Amino acid sequence: AWRAETAREQGVPAYVVFGDATLRALAATRPTSAAGLEGITGIGAKKKDAYGDAVLAVVAAHA
Repeated sequence: AWRAETAREQGVPAYVVFGDATLRALAATRPTSAAGLEGITGIGAKKKDAYGDAVLAVVAAHA
């Protein structure tokens, strides 16, 4: 839901926010910090800066 909402707000396809493989990696690793995002394929510095806090909040909410 978060990815779809974010994509809609930005006027881009959902895969531009994060691809499916990146979402699977987030679900598998459940990072708790920005440092935890760094090793996930599909999350570079730009996406970490843009979405890091929001995605960490989503992960924490589903812990």
